[in-house]
Amino acid sequence: MAHLLGLGYLLPREHVRTALESIYRHNYRRDFTDHVNTQRAYVLNDESGLLVCSWPRGGRPRVPFPYSDEVFTGIEYQVATHLIYEGLVDEGLTIVRAVRARHDGERRNPWNEVECGNHYARSMASWGLLPALSGFVCDMARNELTFAPRINAEDFRTFWSTGRAWGTYTQRRDRATGQMEPSVQVLYGDASGVRVRACRREWTL
Repeated sequence: MAHLLGLGYLLPREHVRTALESIYRHNYRRDFTDHVNTQRAYVLNDESGLLVCSWPRGGRPRVPFPYSDEVFTGIEYQVATHLIYEGLVDEGLTIVRAVRARHDGERRNPWNEVECGNHYARSMASWGLLPALSGFVCDMARNELTFAPRINAEDFRTFWSTGRAWGTYTQRRDRATGQMEPSVQVLYGDASGVRVRACRREWTL
């Protein structure tokens, strides 16, 4: 949340990264065939997902907290987003692909990632992927928008939104000049006077 709000690190950066690497290493599973879960089952058999909790060094309580053996898409999206912010893009996208593979329209509804109930709010954590992958920062106090894509930088397009407007951002490398060409399109609302920073350039809408 601190990254999404532009607050930066509230804890030592190296500790944050180590914690995320540990979560991915110990809690992400590529197969749940032998996984025992006496609670609700949101992942099964040959599917992949991120466990809520694990005990890689042993010491699992005889009666652990109720949801420890479950897989929640809302938590998966949050961890994936945070991994991307920390530069662990492949790991983050691996988790996202696992979620979408489970909700492929055959195994589960692709528009309803059930957790505690239908259309459960926690799955909206997926929205964090948009600013994380696009490097989008909206600072209305400074009247600035920033874009710094973490994927497909040579040919990138994304949706953006603020409290006053929304639209698309595109950047492509010009084959003739080799230069990156960024552009912002406002599709709704008023963004006049907003400064944009992207591809080492700055301009005003």
